[in-house]
Amino acid sequence: FFFNEEELLLAIDLGLRCGASLYDSSGKLLRYEQLHFTDSEELNERVPLLIDSWESDINSKMESDPSTANEKRRVLSYLAIEGGGDLLNAWESSLADKKDIQLVYVRPEEWRANLLTQKERKSGRLSKEAARLIARQVVSDFGSMGDHKGKFKTDAAESVAMGFYMASHLGWIVRTPLVKRYSNGNIIVPK
Repeated sequence: FFFNEEELLLAIDLGLRCGASLYDSSGKLLRYEQLHFTDSEELNERVPLLIDSWESDINSKMESDPSTANEKRRVLSYLAIEGGGDLLNAWESSLADKKDIQLVYVRPEEWRANLLTQKERKSGRLSKEAARLIARQVVSDFGSMGDHKGKFKTDAAESVAMGFYMASHLGWIVRTPLVKRYSNGNIIVPK
């Protein structure tokens, strides 16, 4: 990490249907997507390309925009992954020649305990619903792409929420409480 570089965090909700989100060290959500891999072979082929392309896409957008000409080059410093098993190997092996990227394993219980209420953590269905609402709030408050339109795919939403937790854990986002709520405990969602 050099003086003229800004760190990036790529957060992955692991699976063949996979959520991915990208944050910079100012806490800005730069990109998020729901990805779909047909099988583990395709995942193994595409993961290294995905890691390289997300970093280069962000930098090329910056270079082509005159208003960001003096900004620092962005480099992927953290890869945070929720999930395990065989699919994790593709992500781990893609970092073999990328010693500057720190791999962080995040358990779902860890980020959920920091963002969700006890009631929201009672079942998988409630946790996923809360993650979709939190992701909408994060996109609205920290995103560089405008509010999310339409249904929020669960894997993408969980990646945004987990990435939000990791960005706060790294000190990139400071907000108390992390998730804005009404006095009744419901998550405040942009209109």
